[in-house]
Amino acid sequence: MIAHHKWIIVMTMLLIMGPTPTLANEAVTNNRLESEPFSDLNLRFSNRPLIPPDHLIAQSILLTDLTVASSFVAPSPQAVIFENDQHQRLAILSTNKTGLLTLFLLESLPLDPKLPTLVQCANNRRCQTDRTPLTGGLGCLAFCLKELLETVASTPIPR
Repeated sequence: MIAHHKWIIVMTMLLIMGPTPTLANEAVTNNRLESEPFSDLNLRFSNRPLIPPDHLIAQSILLTDLTVASSFVAPSPQAVIFENDQHQRLAILSTNKTGLLTLFLLESLPLDPKLPTLVQCANNRRCQTDRTPLTGGLGCLAFCLKELLETVASTPIPR
């Protein structure tokens, strides 16, 4: 009989205490600041050039000052999609048949069309000669652009 009462007391305590940590965790989660939607972008590579539909393009920037190397070992990516974890796309970097690079912004961002920061990063990383699969060539430029887009997307636009 005493063992039965101890078992009832233990079960009652578990029922009482069980939800408490969950409620505490929910409170902590609800008080957390939401991260910026494009503060940590993912890169998705495509083996073919991509051009988004006109109605999705906020701005197109021709990157005439930049060239990227092609991989010796594997097929070179032809486009890179920049998106967040919810698959919301911020931009697409794509080549065309002549090798010209275009940046399609799918969100309005205050980017200088000449993109001096991107050109400097690409030159520092030697994207025009790096033929390493994925991390060289277009991938090299994509990593530079990822850093720039994350910085610009997380900076509030002055009014």
